[in-house]
Amino acid sequence: MKNLRGLYLVVDTTIPEEKLFPVVEQALEGGVDILQLWGTWNDRDEALRLGRQIHSLARKHEATLLIADDVDLCGTLNAEGVHFDGYALPNRLPGDVKKEIGTDKIIGLTCGNNKEKWLWAEENGADYISFCSMFPSSSVDRCEIVPLEMIREAKRSLSIPVFASGGITFENIDRVLEAGADGIAVVSAILKASDPRTTAQQFKQRIEAHHSA
Repeated sequence: MKNLRGLYLVVDTTIPEEKLFPVVEQALEGGVDILQLWGTWNDRDEALRLGRQIHSLARKHEATLLIADDVDLCGTLNAEGVHFDGYALPNRLPGDVKKEIGTDKIIGLTCGNNKEKWLWAEENGADYISFCSMFPSSSVDRCEIVPLEMIREAKRSLSIPVFASGGITFENIDRVLEAGADGIAVVSAILKASDPRTTAQQFKQRIEAHHSA
């Protein structure tokens, strides 16, 4: 399993393809480590075509591709894993999902302020958790705000990596990293940047500086 840390980009598939693919490739060139393919599709063939193109870009840059909530799509694409928002995982254990798509696959889970859920995730086979949302953001409208202390508490309680997402910018990233986050997940900060490659590079440099300190 690849090292789960660093810069994590959620790929919003509502962006037109003619813009989306170049932006994702530039972000990968800038140092993105993990992509999450996020979206809903009425046409399965369209989902497969889009997923294959994104997976091809990820492989080209030796990045990890995770699929949001869709176990079947992950299996068909042979992506590296699935990320569950948490709202879509009522009775399905992460370990059970791995039995379906491969024990080598990565399973991640969005968490909030409920410590029991973090512990449940690790105990039942999740490979990482991601907190949402650290700060108010237009990209995340279903998440509760998570205090920075929750990252510190999770790092004390868990042995799996802890990511943080939601409203993270250059102005607040250091606070999140100082709290102990293994990685940072972003959406609009890169996808809407005028220079996605440079923006990704700058985020990555800040992350690596904290991890090497």
